[in-house]
Amino acid sequence: MTTHPTAAVSDVLPRETGFSAYGRARLWLGMTNVGFWVATSSAALAFGLPHEVFANGGGSTLAGFVLTYAVIQSPFDWLGGYVLPRRHGRDHPPLGRYTAIWLRGVATHGLTFWLIAGGLWAASAYGGRIGLVAAAFVGVLVLLALRPRLARLTARFRVEKETDDSALPLEVWRSEDEGFTGGVAGWPHASHVVLPERWRDTLGDAGFAAARRRRELAVNSGAWVGGRVTAGVFSLAGFVASAALVRPESLGHAAGVIEFGLWFTLWSFLGLLTLPTVSRRAVAALDRLERETDPNDADRGARFRGLDALQDDEPSRPRLIEMIFHPLPGVASRLDHSGGPRRPGGWDAARTNVFLGWAGLSLLTRAVHCNCGRPALWVFLPTD
Repeated sequence: MTTHPTAAVSDVLPRETGFSAYGRARLWLGMTNVGFWVATSSAALAFGLPHEVFANGGGSTLAGFVLTYAVIQSPFDWLGGYVLPRRHGRDHPPLGRYTAIWLRGVATHGLTFWLIAGGLWAASAYGGRIGLVAAAFVGVLVLLALRPRLARLTARFRVEKETDDSALPLEVWRSEDEGFTGGVAGWPHASHVVLPERWRDTLGDAGFAAARRRRELAVNSGAWVGGRVTAGVFSLAGFVASAALVRPESLGHAAGVIEFGLWFTLWSFLGLLTLPTVSRRAVAALDRLERETDPNDADRGARFRGLDALQDDEPSRPRLIEMIFHPLPGVASRLDHSGGPRRPGGWDAARTNVFLGWAGLSLLTRAVHCNCGRPALWVFLPTD
């Protein structure tokens, strides 16, 4: 695997090679991938294809639907997971290793989709539209509860638990993807913090400890639970709207489940346009809390730049691009922000909502620019 040398946090700067070009290339790929599935879903629904083609389908039809999705998505995956990182000199595994990583992720994602689809099918057969909504929402709760386990099934991680006196335990995960950021696991209460091992090398011990404190701040301030509630409520509203639009004659059949998934894909697109604002405000609020808690932290800007270098390597962006497509503010925005909301109520809401789209069979769960083709980021999408 290609690696980058370990550096102190004060030495980490954006790369000269591929500066901003990598982030812009990923953005175009994500826009194309999302646009493709939105257009495909809209056309299939407009022409009534699920009912016309799968009127009497069952479990095998749902398996075929999931397999077809995986095949069509595969070129986008390879562009995002292998071609673009290689072209822009990013950390990436060799071709054979990437193939194994990708196949593992696709198999886990596909099997999970098929199981969820089967649950939606059974629930709609017995409970109609109410059954669809109830089954999908139960899926949300299960996904939140099993998120760490599902992540380790989807991609290979080495997990180390660190013991100390903190009320919120820490797990350090070693990932082969430089963009893995971890998160905060648990539901309804936070159970532990997940941080990538790579951050310790990038930020040093002091910066790594600061990253942990920020996750604890997200929990203690209410931002973490606010983000999950926001994503959950948005998903529930989408389940209700999508179930209401399923044809009555399709309920109880595979066609109804597929229609539900296509409608929810369109709802998920609405989330991609609206929820990033909620997430950006939460990041700004946490930044403000950090400044108030530790106004003498001289390494804050260097940490921002160091972690951005592991993501899009795009510290500054046009305002419109950031407003529409990025739930995480760029480095320039964060360093220039003198205020920020007082209450950070929706931390990581946008990308948690993308993950929860699994419960509604959203075809956009692997299509966004930050995780397209990167199985390590399909469950825990990048956050600050």
